[in-house]
Amino acid sequence: MRRVQTMKIPRVSVAILLVVLGVLTSSPAQALELVGADPAANSTIKSAPGAITLTLSSEIIETGSSMSVRAPSGSAVDDGSLLIDGVQALIGLAKLTESGRYTVDYQFMSTDGELLSGSYTFTFDAPAVVTTPTINPTQSPIPNESEESEESQAEATGKSSLATDIFMISLLVISLLVLIFIARSLRNTKPKRRKKK
Repeated sequence: MRRVQTMKIPRVSVAILLVVLGVLTSSPAQALELVGADPAANSTIKSAPGAITLTLSSEIIETGSSMSVRAPSGSAVDDGSLLIDGVQALIGLAKLTESGRYTVDYQFMSTDGELLSGSYTFTFDAPAVVTTPTINPTQSPIPNESEESEESQAEATGKSSLATDIFMISLLVISLLVLIFIARSLRNTKPKRRKKK
């Protein structure tokens, strides 16, 4: 009988073969997809956001990317200022006043050239309009003659008290000067002692 020889494959070759097979059978690169939104999809919010922020699974570029936001009535409420930074896209909003479901439409181009288009909705529950009470201007009370006379008396009293204060201070200063003058004159008029014979 003829002997069949078996071929031995080195272990290193087996390891390389397994790595190559793993790479060939692995899933393709991750597809571009929306992974986060603020406001979140299908959420209900009570305070109006100033912008919509979307987060994607990989970096996107401005070329070929766009976003728009529509109110329940169908009118556009975004301000058109799309900002893209890495995996995030942001678009500013005008002041939201309508209650109801808002639709965010988007289209993004990844750095690999993959295009993602889609839309999602969120509900805005606008607060009830609060009416502020109007303040009726009140007329200032017209002072009667007795009040006017009291005020004029008070003014006159204020002026007279000031004049009185000045007068009293002047009298004090004059009195002080007179006292000084008298004291000096008394010193000069001391009696001379007579010499004893």
